[in-house]
Amino acid sequence: MTNEFHLAIIPDGNRRWAKLHGKSVPEGHKAGIDKLKDVVEWCRDLGVTTLSIWIFSTENAGRSRDEVEALFRLFEEVLDKIESSKELEQLRTKARVRFIGQLSIFPKRIVDRVKEVEAKTNQDSKYTLAILCGYGGRQEIVDAANRIADDARNGKLDKVDEKAFASYLYAPDVRDPDLVFRSAGEKRLSGLLPWQTTYSEFYFCEKLWPDVNKEDLNRAINE
Repeated sequence: MTNEFHLAIIPDGNRRWAKLHGKSVPEGHKAGIDKLKDVVEWCRDLGVTTLSIWIFSTENAGRSRDEVEALFRLFEEVLDKIESSKELEQLRTKARVRFIGQLSIFPKRIVDRVKEVEAKTNQDSKYTLAILCGYGGRQEIVDAANRIADDARNGKLDKVDEKAFASYLYAPDVRDPDLVFRSAGEKRLSGLLPWQTTYSEFYFCEKLWPDVNKEDLNRAINE
């Protein structure tokens, strides 16, 4: 592995896991969220320097009102843990946490918390945890194109190349993924970072996300 390595994860299978274990959909999502602490620690051990994990897509916002509200509450729990829990103290002090996506789809109380949590983590750290929330790949490209059009109209831009376009994406300072890991057997990206994954490798794991363990991630990285 090189000195820098970016692993992007699509943690699929929470709802199927819940059904398989006779639990509710919110319980399935909670099991998936609870995996976050372990995954962060495993990735540090495995030499990953940037971890991106997709916890809420723009498509999720179109689910039933009850499920969306449950996801919002879970997201707030994640923010609480990152900000103050003892078990994530190492994460706060040794990682730069970024929240990437269209945050405007969340209630204001959550957007305000996101900014507070980001500010309390170590922004100078070489280890980055990027949490994709309110993220959709096509939406990111559309938003970038609109910002480019605005700057062009205002005389700030007269030519666009790949480097210039990339600078208009949500997080241009986060390196492109070296590896994309998706659980639950689905073999597609579903819109994850379409611009950034052009040269990424892909690994599809059959296990449902709450059942994924450190060895699964290690096997993917080694392969």
